[in-house]
Amino acid sequence: MHRLLLSWKENDFKNKILKTGREEWVIGILAVIAYLICLYNDFHTDDWIVLNLMRDGFSLSDFLSMENPGRFRPLINIVIYLRYLVFGDNPVGYYSLNILLHSLVSVFFYKLLIKTEIPKPAALFSGIFFAAYFQHYEAVIWLYGIIRELAALAYISGLWYLYDYLKSGDRTSFGKFAAIGFLGLFIVEDFVIAPLVFAAFTALFAGRGEIIRRIKPVALVGTIGLIVYFTLRTVLISRPGVVETYYYPGFHMIRVLFEYLGWFIIPSPAHPYFQKIANSVGVFYYFWRWFSYLVIFSFVPIVIWAFIRSSKQVKFFILIIFITLLPIIPLNYKVSSRNIYLPSLGLAVLIGYMFSEMIRKSKSRPWLRIVAYSLFVGYMGISVAAIDITSLEYKSTQNLVRGIVDDIGASGLDLNSRRYTLLDHMPGRAIAGPAMMYRLGFRRPLIVSNDPIKGPLDIKFKADSLYNEGIPFFLFDYRSGHMREATEEYISRK
Repeated sequence: MHRLLLSWKENDFKNKILKTGREEWVIGILAVIAYLICLYNDFHTDDWIVLNLMRDGFSLSDFLSMENPGRFRPLINIVIYLRYLVFGDNPVGYYSLNILLHSLVSVFFYKLLIKTEIPKPAALFSGIFFAAYFQHYEAVIWLYGIIRELAALAYISGLWYLYDYLKSGDRTSFGKFAAIGFLGLFIVEDFVIAPLVFAAFTALFAGRGEIIRRIKPVALVGTIGLIVYFTLRTVLISRPGVVETYYYPGFHMIRVLFEYLGWFIIPSPAHPYFQKIANSVGVFYYFWRWFSYLVIFSFVPIVIWAFIRSSKQVKFFILIIFITLLPIIPLNYKVSSRNIYLPSLGLAVLIGYMFSEMIRKSKSRPWLRIVAYSLFVGYMGISVAAIDITSLEYKSTQNLVRGIVDDIGASGLDLNSRRYTLLDHMPGRAIAGPAMMYRLGFRRPLIVSNDPIKGPLDIKFKADSLYNEGIPFFLFDYRSGHMREATEEYISRK
């Protein structure tokens, strides 16, 4: 009888946990299901460089910046090194961890919204949107994407403890907030804008007459953190000009901002991962293109409308969209979905608020409720489909790169014995250099016809220039569908 009673109490406890936490379970499981296809992927581009550093050892400078000498991420690089010790070069381990972290971020995000008293319907819509949002694929598919997930956790936990401090004045909560706000700076460079996010949160959530008193210590913590961060960054690493050439103020900031606003809701048909499917839909291509333009120009007035009508909680998260874009828009380089992970915290609340308002106003109009639910479920379905398309495009490119590297390795040539290696007629977005470093021990400069920065290159012209200068090189050609060595063939064409 005693055992039966204990068993009943235990089951009753579990049922209560499942019942009270059912929204969290739905959001967490949805995040896993949406991105489960990512387990099918291999490593991609710069992943190979990071793996190469992990395997062969690294200097202090390499450790601080990893594959990009303009970065300063000592805290996250400790995590990345420990992760390598556990998973080695098994991609399933990395992507499993990334998926679980994304699920954790989605659940904690929902709990933060409930804590800050955002109505449950809006919070639930927001959590579901964030969990299955297609523009998070680079944070999950990319080995280094973990930085965005951990940065999001730092934001969420920092705001959690800051909220406790603002409501109760608890010093312990403030200490936890300060520690998280400081450590977050060493996760990703974008976190330098966090003091502004925390200041905006304080201004909106501090009680009347307490804003100045509360914001002073918050601003002080942010200022000290930034001083320490930039001092260490300046002292410990060099910043070569190759990084800064892409990061500066100018008119390109307007273009970048509008591109990101468009990417938030629907990617352009020119999006690299959707070009293949966009070119196969016939006349719908033009509808897709013009609809993406409509989204861009509609986004700002919709945001203004929502900001005016919404509560302070929703206002804050709308501000997050634009505050977290500030460190990104001076980057005069390709728009990247990994930079959307943090702004999408605000986007999710905006979407959740809009749909919850439609539901709230549909009490006397059942058809509006049906429309609202249909639109939301439809968009989430399209979002998951977009994740699948992107993941398969990644896999296709990864298989292509593996085949190219296998072909080059099968040649038996010592690529490091000549100053340059050239690759002509490279297909699509295939970038083989990093994989060649890891798998073939390649250490020489590589020149490819599909250079991702300089654009298409004339490899025949480059080969002629090197030959005339007496510089030795290897040249491989992909026209036959396999990467074959063709150095003598190109030289003999002269």
